[in-house]
Parts: sequence; C-alpha cells; structure tokens
Amino acid sequence: MTGSYCERSLDIAQFTFREDQARKLDEASRHVTASGGPDAPGSAALSEHYAHRLKQHLTAEQSALLTAFTSGQVCAIEFCRMQPLPEEPTPDVLPSLHELTTAPAVIYLASRQQILLGLVGYRSFAFDIDNEGRHLRLVGNFKGGGKEPLPDENLKNDTELSSHAGVGLGPHTEPPYNCSVVAENGHSPAPSALILSARWNPLGEPTFLTPMRTAIAKLNGIEALALSSRSFRFSRSECFTKDDGSPPCASSILQFDKHEGFTLRNSTYRYSLDAEAAVPAQHALCALERAIKEIEPISFTLDSSSALLINNNQALHSRDVVQDNRRLLIRLFAYAPHTQPLVLQPDPLVVRG
Repeated sequence: MTGSYCERSLDIAQFTFREDQARKLDEASRHVTASGGPDAPGSAALSEHYAHRLKQHLTAEQSALLTAFTSGQVCAIEFCRMQPLPEEPTPDVLPSLHELTTAPAVIYLASRQQILLGLVGYRSFAFDIDNEGRHLRLVGNFKGGGKEPLPDENLKNDTELSSHAGVGLGPHTEPPYNCSVVAENGHSPAPSALILSARWNPLGEPTFLTPMRTAIAKLNGIEALALSSRSFRFSRSECFTKDDGSPPCASSILQFDKHEGFTLRNSTYRYSLDAEAAVPAQHALCALERAIKEIEPISFTLDSSSALLINNNQALHSRDVVQDNRRLLIRLFAYAPHTQPLVLQPDPLVVRG
C-alpha cells in the first residue's frame, strides 16, 4: 500500500519505507514479539532501542516527517510499505478475545506499532479502568451493532458506543475528556496519540480522519475563549467498566498548550452544553460543530502493511457501521514526552484513568 487517499493533505504525512528499512523493522518487530510484546516488562525499552537503530537508516526527508509530527506540524502519519503478514484465509468469524490477544500475528502488529511510536518519541500505555489494563487493544465487532448480527447477538439489547461494537462512530478524540496534557483532579490525560493497523479488513473498510487545526484557526476570539471554559459535559465511555466515581464535572473542549499550540477534546456524540454555561459557550459549541461538518474527512484503508498514527489532540477520527464482522484493527494508545499522567505502574506503563 502506497497511500490510501487521493490528494495529499498538508496536515498528514505519508512515510514510505524502503525495502531494506521495512526488513529491518520486521526483524526488530519479531524480537519485540518474542519478548512478549507491549504488555511485557522491558518491551518499551527494547522498542525504543530498535527505534533508535532504525532512525540511523532513515533519509533526511523521512526524519523531517517524524519531526513534523513530534512538533505538531502534522496531525497524522501514514506509515506505508511495511512487510505484510503472510497471507492466510480470513476466519468465518472473529476468534475470541483471549485467542486474539495471544495470537503471534496480533502481538507482532502491536510490537511493530510500539517501535513506530518510538520513532516519534512517544510511549505506549494503558489505563487501569479500561481494556483490563492492557496496552494491546483490539478494535472489532465483539458486542454487536454491525450491519450483520453476530451469531450470538441479542438484538433486543441496545448496542454500546465502543470500539468493540459494530456501530458507526462520528468524529471524536479518544477519551477520557477531563484533561489533555497534565493530570487533573485524580484523572490522567487523554491519549496524546493512537496508532492503528489492520489484522483483517476483508472489505477494505476505511478509517476517517478529520484534521482540526484549520477549523480551530477559523474560530473568533470569543468562541475560542468559550471553548476553553468549563462549560461542557461529556458522557463516559462504556469501555471504562471500573469507573464507579461521581459523574464527570463540567469540562473544557479546548486547552492552550505551549507544545502544540492547542489541544482538543471532543466527540460529536458525547459532548453537550452544561446547564450553567453562558450564551457564548452555546454559540461556540455550534460554531465548532459547523466547522467539523464543513471538513471533508480523509479516508484511510488499513492493512497489515500500513499503520496510521493520529495526534489525538489535533484530529478527530471516525468510522461507518462495520459491514464485515471479521474486520479487526490493532491499536495502541500513546503519550507524548511532555505529558504528565498519574503513573500506577512504570513498566509496562499503566496510568490512573
């Protein structure tokens, strides 16, 4: 795969590996896989080691693309022409979560992602209240809601809005939405980035990306100020199964940040106006929603030879209703070096959600 969108966006970098570079990355990924992958102690340091070695074989242009992401000049990198997984028949139905999380091919893709994160200086992590505290995350229709019902799906129950269901998800950043960079009131920041690859994608179903820097720049001063006020409510993700605390307090959508200029936390289906919000906040939320609708999302069709690294503070991502229940993406969350979470376990990194 040499690029999955028709027109190159100034907000998105396309990083194409040479054959020799892809081979070195494959060898490194296999070593990290053999160590147990991202959820094994020592994996982060090993991945960082291989990322450093791989950097020595990059061209000046490739290195500049990595710097553009790290410095916030682009909101995503599409990594292309990595070595694909060996071809094998797609299963009739997805195996169980336990089978998948222990499958060598899945651990390989996650290990490769961890090395790619090391290229931009980011570190993978897990929330304690989400995904059973694991780094390796599976994005698939395990809970129903897709175009075709699962064999054991209860059609009488409402399908939850989560990455493990087949429902379509509108443009959003990954939760939690309490803060973006520095922990606040017992909550760690939202992920700085997420990275995605496909284990199986039989119909070539896309992931959509909505860059937000241009839209934020179009807001007037009052609108930007209102979005940075604690005037908005968000609903919790159903994925946070252990969070029994009090309902979330009013939060901001926009934060100004010395590293990236701004950080955005937003979801078209989880945010609403706080009852005590001033009129300018209502106008600002409407202005932001209009700006999002005016942006044509960029489509990425992932396979095992590609990966999409998304800045979670600068871009929204979304997807349509899953058409083929066998579609399976592998995902890691990551923090930028300057992020300050509440660390519960340093290796592998687990933070308080």
